[in-house]
Amino acid sequence: MLKLIRLEVKKYKLFDYWKGVLIANLAIIAFLSMIFFIEINDGLIPFENFDMAMNVTHTMIRATFLIFSSVLIVKLVLDEYKNKSIDIMFTYPISRKKMMTAKLLIVAIFTFVTILLSTLFIGGLFILIDAVFDIIPGNISMEDISRNILTTIMGALACAGMSLIPLYFGMLRKSAPATIVSSIFLSTLTNSTSDNFTLFSIVAIPISLALIGVLIAFLSVRNIEIQDVR
Repeated sequence: MLKLIRLEVKKYKLFDYWKGVLIANLAIIAFLSMIFFIEINDGLIPFENFDMAMNVTHTMIRATFLIFSSVLIVKLVLDEYKNKSIDIMFTYPISRKKMMTAKLLIVAIFTFVTILLSTLFIGGLFILIDAVFDIIPGNISMEDISRNILTTIMGALACAGMSLIPLYFGMLRKSAPATIVSSIFLSTLTNSTSDNFTLFSIVAIPISLALIGVLIAFLSVRNIEIQDVR
């Protein structure tokens, strides 16, 4: 399986996607900076504490990379059907199930890693900048940091499962737009903020959506042996 994953990564030059990840992180930092300076200009406190700052960061990163993952699904799966190259792939002396599993694992792992590293990176910047310029009221304790690291890991795991949900809508008609639009809808639904609250904050919701994503992946892999290429 690891060999298949490495071959897929090499085939699609997926390491080039890290440039996009870096650009996305810079865009998020720019947006957070804009929020900070607008609030300061209006005489308000942008972030009341470290948890609030990280909640905003979590929301933006999850929304960004859930959509990013749908682009990866299009690249790894749907384009194969659209270009009919999957006909050739299915002639290889390798199980279809293993090939599809490798592709979906890449999507899930990519989502988990990008969300985890991006959150740690931007959270680290918050801590560093606060140490110099004191931009967040109060002190940032090790307890605050540990709690947010745990939240980051759990959120990244949930998003790894959720990232597979758009596969269902894309595979219905082998449609790239349906895949991306469904990811935008999912991202908006779970990450829209009201008074620092999102649906993602209700633990049962991301867990349930992650399980649905895993189920969709399982059914996609199970049916791939008998599925006709259209």
